[in-house]
Amino acid sequence: MIVITGAARVAEANRAEFEKVAERQVRLSREEPGNVSYGYYEDRMEPGRYFFYEEWRDRAAVDFHFAQTYCHEFMEATRRLAEMEPEIAIRDVTVKEG
Repeated sequence: MIVITGAARVAEANRAEFEKVAERQVRLSREEPGNVSYGYYEDRMEPGRYFFYEEWRDRAAVDFHFAQTYCHEFMEATRRLAEMEPEIAIRDVTVKEG
């Protein structure tokens, strides 16, 4: 399984627009066949700081996801609306038995 985490800090003036594009991203991503889970959350102690947590079946599912037009649109919007460069980490957490 592949786990992707991300974070973005968004100014108050951009939060409504950001939440709209984030919700679209999550909704469409959850419909992809290789998606296990996908959610985004706002830090209650630091309003405007958002975290993303995604689980994908395998690398092929991640590659398919990143090829989607709405994914590119989300990344562009996030860069435009965030106060600084958004963070992203991709980890293969597959446990191999043997």
